[in-house]
Amino acid sequence: MGQQRWPWGRLALLLLYLTVLGLVWMAWRDPTWRVLLSPVVLAQVGREVLAWPLGPVWVLLAYVVAVVLGMPVLALITLGVLIFGPWPGMAYALAGMVAGAVVTYGVGRLTGAQALDRLLKGRLQLMSTHLHRRGLWAVVLLRVLPGVPFIVVNLGAGALRVRWRDYVLGTVLGLLPSTVLISLFMRQVHQAVRTATPEAWLALWGGVLLVGGALWWLRQLLRGQK
Repeated sequence: MGQQRWPWGRLALLLLYLTVLGLVWMAWRDPTWRVLLSPVVLAQVGREVLAWPLGPVWVLLAYVVAVVLGMPVLALITLGVLIFGPWPGMAYALAGMVAGAVVTYGVGRLTGAQALDRLLKGRLQLMSTHLHRRGLWAVVLLRVLPGVPFIVVNLGAGALRVRWRDYVLGTVLGLLPSTVLISLFMRQVHQAVRTATPEAWLALWGGVLLVGGALWWLRQLLRGQK
């Protein structure tokens, strides 16, 4: 009897987690909360936290919470740049996102594939085929492709029990290019706004082309691995 009830317990746990995500999404849609949750305001809070004893550790823990609550990757990388600057921000953002991905992987593994697949109406099976067949490269591809929410990949990989090494290494490799490129791009944006010189704006547009071209090339390369 306990074995029959346990899947429903997992489903209830997943529903509770998704309810929290829904509340966060509703708060973000509210104009007042949206201002408070904007990257600029969060970055200011992050800089204040950074001054605390063990400040970097608290900031990394905040990254984990942000990932668990479904904050987009672009916002997470932007926060790293705004808080730490371009180069340290890359390392902090990457470390925080990977740590958060590990935690949400654990949530997915705890809730199980059956519960998650019920809520996704069978879509988890589509992810299952690629993740188990290609492993590492499938994780990398899912991290790079647009339109695939970061948190969905985390939960799905955990629920499908993707091999730990493939998941962590694939997450690092998949996030590294976008983290570096977006951080450098944000640096160029700051430079262009601060100096307002033609050279700075030209460098900014060059950065846009570089980021877009590099991500397009990487996606084509990874699709060839399928």
